[in-house]
Amino acid sequence: MTRTIIIAAISLISLSACNKQLDELRPHNVTNEDAQFSTPEGFSQAALGLYPMITTGVAMESSSFGYGDITMFLSETHGNNIRSLDLGPNRYSDAFDYTNSPDKDHSWTYYLWRGSYFTILHANKLLDNVPKDEQRPAVLQAKAEALFVRAFVYFNLVRFYAKPYYQDAAGSRGVMLITTAANGTDYKPARASVKAVYGQIISDLETAMSLFSQEKSNSFAGKMSAAALLSRVYLYMGGTLQQPDATFNQKAVSYADQVISSNKYALLTDNAYRAYYNSSNTANKEDIFAGNVDYGSASISQQYAYPPQINYTGGYYRPSPDLLSRIAQTDLRTSHYKVNVTPGFPNDSIATAKYMYLYSAIYSKSPFRYIRLAEVYLNRAEANAKLGKKDLALADLNIIRNRAGLASVDLSGQALFDEILLQRRLELAFEGHTGFDYFRNGLPMVRNYTSASSGTMTIAATSPKILLRIPQEEIILNPNLTQNEQ
Repeated sequence: MTRTIIIAAISLISLSACNKQLDELRPHNVTNEDAQFSTPEGFSQAALGLYPMITTGVAMESSSFGYGDITMFLSETHGNNIRSLDLGPNRYSDAFDYTNSPDKDHSWTYYLWRGSYFTILHANKLLDNVPKDEQRPAVLQAKAEALFVRAFVYFNLVRFYAKPYYQDAAGSRGVMLITTAANGTDYKPARASVKAVYGQIISDLETAMSLFSQEKSNSFAGKMSAAALLSRVYLYMGGTLQQPDATFNQKAVSYADQVISSNKYALLTDNAYRAYYNSSNTANKEDIFAGNVDYGSASISQQYAYPPQINYTGGYYRPSPDLLSRIAQTDLRTSHYKVNVTPGFPNDSIATAKYMYLYSAIYSKSPFRYIRLAEVYLNRAEANAKLGKKDLALADLNIIRNRAGLASVDLSGQALFDEILLQRRLELAFEGHTGFDYFRNGLPMVRNYTSASSGTMTIAATSPKILLRIPQEEIILNPNLTQNEQ
């Protein structure tokens, strides 16, 4: 999608200014709304307008970081894949140092929270306008895409702002669960339980799967991207190795089976795998759902690598020594890292190239790879390990190892589980998984290295610091919201 298409698509939904409070964001131009949803084409255009909201995030005030940048970056800052050269304090160091400020000027939580509910609002508006007896394929396709986007956004919200599912999902606070745009301006919902939020995510995705009728590129939601996301969602619900939930882990396996057996996707190999991130084209065999982007402002790539242009700064978040020490020299994934030095920091000379198109531009044109086939194999491997199905788990693990140029292993029990998590870390590094993978499995996040703004660190899965705090503006405006105290 180009920025022109993005802006045109969004303008079709009669949006209001995105820097107002949530109460004031509700669409109010009834005439435009009626016209928008009077034809199947109008529904399709409205669905198209949802995608930039979860990539470049043009709906997120004037922030230079879009939704994809924020979610991918914040996901990594609570892990141990990066080492910071950033002295801070600022929005970037806030999450990395586990400060988790609720203030707009000191963290990204304001933009993440508001941008997320902005997107949910517009997904709800589309869904509200679909007649209950609707039969037109294009309208049902648009409904399916809106359900997918809403589920995708809610899943990110509940990961960032709520405890892992195994920690008393029924009694733990999740996020505001808003499923219609038809609320009054005095509507101030409390936080629903983690269990309720996950239930809505699953319902949305399962309903979407039954409605998808069009085969589109992997820049758009489809039946298999919904199945892949369901595999991840159920994996997050599957408990720890010591206390697994067999029902949820079997669901994770079943949805992964659907994706893999569809034969729509294939793991890239050899030189194609080495060059995986050197393309702006999402139409490859491994990407299941990827947000194509065309930047006109700063992006996550500038945080991870020093740009070659004069008068720019960047590259303050580097692969950690712990991560780099675990990548074998024969591992094909070494191709996903490049020599790149930020002036003044010669000792941190390696950067991830996952967000630098051809490693030549300050602005990333490499897609946000939200879901890809390698993750689905690893989802299935982990779930089968928790189900005690060693051979099945081992088979998927070795598929990922062999693709990376590593020999097969024969492991069982804890050793097998540990290797699956290690391969998740190596395979999905900088794609927003590692911190969540520790905490949802009841494991601590350990940094055995120092950074510019913090020292070595161990964060337990039960620590309140694993949660972002809700923006202070929202707490003030909505007395029913409860803050994540730390």
